[in-house]
Amino acid sequence: MAAEQSFENIYSWLDVQIAHDREQEAFHAQQEVFHREQRALFAAELERLTAIRDSFQTAADAAMDLASRAAALPPPAPSPDIGRRKPSLTKMVTRIIEVRPAGEVFGPALITWEINRHYGERLRRPVERKLVSIVLRRMADDGRIRSIRRGKQHQEGQYTRVER
Repeated sequence: MAAEQSFENIYSWLDVQIAHDREQEAFHAQQEVFHREQRALFAAELERLTAIRDSFQTAADAAMDLASRAAALPPPAPSPDIGRRKPSLTKMVTRIIEVRPAGEVFGPALITWEINRHYGERLRRPVERKLVSIVLRRMADDGRIRSIRRGKQHQEGQYTRVER
């Protein structure tokens, strides 16, 4: 009797395992179809995004190449003829601003650097940024240039050229 009971237990256990394995096989067959469809969707999306990234990289490389060529060109020199032996700071600032590209934003530091670079040999000592800042502020008040951002204690003002 013990042999029959163990045989029946084994037989019923095998039936349960067979039923379970059939269910799992059917479930994973459904999952396989689902995952195949998902894989196809993600493969198409991956291909589309890769093409977009490659075209973006190509455009970025071309833009960087153009920017590097533009940066390599020397800025046009202001007219050295500003009159007297000791040039007027306002005239030097005006000449520097005239050769700046339209729409470019500049501040006292850039203008001071340009003045010292172009007119340095005619000056006794380099021009101070504070003095250039005063001239720029007066020019903005007169309407010759436009103020973009007011200067603060630790932040210089920003200006742009007015088109006439």
